[in-house]
Amino acid sequence: MKRAMVASVALLSAGCAFRPWTPSVSVAYGAQDVPPAEPMRVAPASDLLSRWQLPSSNPWAAYTKLTLLSSLDARRGVAELPQVGELDVVRRAEHAASVLAAAGLPRDTLFILDLRGAASVAFGATLSRAARDPVSPVATFNNWPGDDEMVPAEETLAALVTMSPKMPGATETRSVPVFMLDAWRLAYREDVADEEVLDNRYMLDASSFPSTLELQAQGINHVLYVVESLDDAEHEEDDVHAAARTWQQAGVTVHMVDLSWLQSLSAPLDWDMMLRDYRLVIEPRQTIVEDPGFYARSQGGFGGRHGLPSPFRYGGSYRGVGHGGGG
Repeated sequence: MKRAMVASVALLSAGCAFRPWTPSVSVAYGAQDVPPAEPMRVAPASDLLSRWQLPSSNPWAAYTKLTLLSSLDARRGVAELPQVGELDVVRRAEHAASVLAAAGLPRDTLFILDLRGAASVAFGATLSRAARDPVSPVATFNNWPGDDEMVPAEETLAALVTMSPKMPGATETRSVPVFMLDAWRLAYREDVADEEVLDNRYMLDASSFPSTLELQAQGINHVLYVVESLDDAEHEEDDVHAAARTWQQAGVTVHMVDLSWLQSLSAPLDWDMMLRDYRLVIEPRQTIVEDPGFYARSQGGFGGRHGLPSPFRYGGSYRGVGHGGGG
């Protein structure tokens, strides 16, 4: 992976002053290095797609995006992938999911994991295997890996290859939805990719998430938005904003917690009381979706090979065509 150069502290401070701290900002500036890659045998893409695809009767199946796994078709059963089990956040995510499963899940809640992709996969897979209630892990990974990739999609790919969920059965009428996002997707959003770099950043949009009517039909009254650390993220990500604000306006409450909070849980739980202080009030704000500067920087959208890097990395992305196209 070819990463853009690190901005100075002065540039970082200036850039982030223009926009709130969201998961992609914290992962871009403070994430542990990508682990070294090692050759490993991988199952055929069709087998892995079956592993992570929810039953067609599942109400959350339509939101699954497994573009990333399709890249394995060209690997012929062998791939060099990062050893994501070495990442601290992956181990913390697995532990948090185990603690949550033991404490008991709230049944009227949709989870959104906006973590480094491998950590989201680790959390979703662990929770689905350990929880007493059926869990529906929903992958939203809509980009492509490459040797000179802008963001480390191969981390998430490695997690999908090496981890296994327990999917709900086709006859399960209710399950806890867990949307797994990759916080890397909008990292370095102010950069314009170098000519030799695969711009594999991407953006989700409101249609990537259930409507309020769909949530209500499934008895969902709360959304739990999980980030790595509340010290490093103060708002929902820009591409989650529209959906979250719509939910809030319809009376679905959104709460923001982190891995440390989940790791501290113990039964019995009074979810309403515990989440009271973590309610996320989603005020109107400009996001990169409405930012004219973003469209000028993106030169038609992520997924291309073009341009020179910007010294700032604090906002901008596009749901465009190619490997980096989102939605």
